[in-house]
Amino acid sequence: MPEIEHNSVYRQKKIVEILKMLHEGGSFDEAKRIFDSTFSSVDVSEITSAERELIGSGLNPMEIQRLCNVHAAVFKGAINPGSGDSVEEVPGHPVAVIKLENTVITSLLDDELLPVLKKWQQSSNDATPSAQDQSYLQRMKTALSDLLTIDKHYQRKENLIFPIMDRYGITAPPKVMWGVDDDIRGWIKDALRLVNTEPTPPKYDIEAAIEKARKDIEEMIFKEEQILLPMVSEVFTPDDWALIQSESADIGYTLIPEPLPWQPSERDYAEAAKRKPSKMAQELNAMAQSMADEQDLANKQHIAEPESDAAPVIPDDLKAKKDDPAAINALPLHLRAEMGQVQAEQPAKEDARAQINVNISKQPAAKEKEMPEFVKQMLADEAAKPASKRRPRITESHLEIGAENHATIVMPTGDLDLNQLTGLFSVLPVDVTFVDANDIVRWFSDNGERIFPRTRAVIGRAVVNCHPPKSMDKVQKILDDFRSGAQDHADFWIDLHGTKKVYIRYFAVHDTKGTYLGCLEVSQDITEIQKLDGEKRL
Repeated sequence: MPEIEHNSVYRQKKIVEILKMLHEGGSFDEAKRIFDSTFSSVDVSEITSAERELIGSGLNPMEIQRLCNVHAAVFKGAINPGSGDSVEEVPGHPVAVIKLENTVITSLLDDELLPVLKKWQQSSNDATPSAQDQSYLQRMKTALSDLLTIDKHYQRKENLIFPIMDRYGITAPPKVMWGVDDDIRGWIKDALRLVNTEPTPPKYDIEAAIEKARKDIEEMIFKEEQILLPMVSEVFTPDDWALIQSESADIGYTLIPEPLPWQPSERDYAEAAKRKPSKMAQELNAMAQSMADEQDLANKQHIAEPESDAAPVIPDDLKAKKDDPAAINALPLHLRAEMGQVQAEQPAKEDARAQINVNISKQPAAKEKEMPEFVKQMLADEAAKPASKRRPRITESHLEIGAENHATIVMPTGDLDLNQLTGLFSVLPVDVTFVDANDIVRWFSDNGERIFPRTRAVIGRAVVNCHPPKSMDKVQKILDDFRSGAQDHADFWIDLHGTKKVYIRYFAVHDTKGTYLGCLEVSQDITEIQKLDGEKRL
């Protein structure tokens, strides 16, 4: 019988050892044998901690993504169930909605797409397809088109659940899962493209694409229901789930009608208040403390009091951890800094990006103290103009409070009150997102018809974490170039879903003194604009 009385450090090391063996090309059977001989069961926290340790040691998240199905296969059948509240099974709760969608997706695969694929494979291979073959092919086209709506399921996960996981310092699983989600989207698109190709490609090619999509979808359903949902159910609050529910309809659902409305009840809050610290958090904390003790780390010299007299903003669910060294050590750097438990060269908020995502290998460039060269040149050109042609000096932007606390925003080119400003942003024919100087998402516009989904859950999140792993390095390079002054804008254009041409522009934002304030992302559907010809005058 496997030995299960090992301490947390031994268990953590053994899991990391197994994962490293797989990533270095070791035998799956040998890894499975070592696991089975060592453990009778394993908790979600132990798997995710091991993957996080591998990423922290320099392993590319894309490499973990490549083998994450193997990870799931090694541990499959031995993962302890989570202790989520039964309230999550109530119709309309985001967890119940995800599971319902998974049930329908599974039925679409098992009861329609795969049986029809098998019948089509077993039919004749005549040069001229029979009416029956044409019917089978059409049913596969319809099923794959329906399956492609899994994008909504994944978008809700990526834009609502992942940002909240970031807040709790759970950063490794989102990186891995997002990459696999993109792979699944790609396999479904490949299969759909093949069945729509004329003449019809070899049956084996279509079968291979559909089978790959099926396998990855089933593995992802397993990871969502056996790993992701139990994990977040232990740490998410009723308010977290309420935010997810309130934003979900804007993204949409996969193969189900809009669910029943759900809001947390008094019972939900009461149950959450009684909930003990999550088992996952306790084990992560215990591992961190055991490793620190084993290595005889002198953590005390890193502890410092906050420089400011103002009370730090600490989430209620973290206050209980303030006097627990093990809990503190398990938190991400930005939360430890907020709680005054770690001393950085600069205050936490001065470089929140690097502290929120400890897995970013490239450190941010040092802030430029001098004005960027292109700004200097603009000011010099202006100063060189004859006095008669110079733009007149204008008042700096400021806020004026009038009667009955009416606020007016006074800007160099005019004045707006808050209602006017809100209304203006609500009708902009472009999607706008602002990321501050620390690379944190602070605001986005919403005219009701956004090109890419944005949810309130991303506010306060490191913007690099709002992108799939394959794009993170490119996003970080743009932001670092903006910060250093190496460039002041970056332009991209894509064909979205084969129906829209989207123009995406990033601009470095500076104040009047040239200080870098952040990045403005502007996205626009230019499909109809490209069709314009001639003139239409007013």
